[in-house]
Amino acid sequence: MIRFFANVGLCLCLVSIALVTEAVVGKAVAVAVADEVRAETAPDAIKGKGIFDMICSHCHRTDNQASSVGAPGLKNVLDRHEATWIDQWIHNPELFAEKNETAKALINSNPYGLQMPTIPEMQDPENRANVIEFLKTLK
Repeated sequence: MIRFFANVGLCLCLVSIALVTEAVVGKAVAVAVADEVRAETAPDAIKGKGIFDMICSHCHRTDNQASSVGAPGLKNVLDRHEATWIDQWIHNPELFAEKNETAKALINSNPYGLQMPTIPEMQDPENRANVIEFLKTLK
């Protein structure tokens, strides 16, 4: 009888170890998967540069000089505006300018009276995040 209970105790102990191991390994796997997903969805400055070169560079420069159409140079732009401000601006410039005095003042200061249009590619939050990540590199 004592031997029976000893075997039962040993089995329970092994089951407990197995459950703890599974929980720890399972958590490690879950953390690794979450890190991989985060890495895949993290803003990407290289993709942002590609979008900038294809779309934004028609009007904006990457130094601190205004372009020939009066669009501001974007060097150190994140020192002048927060990322959330820039995100709202590039998402819908016309609507944002109606609600934001700083944006309105920037438009009014354009020597050509031009306003940045709403750009279809900037309706995608991932594209905006990638462009902003690229803008962070313009120091």
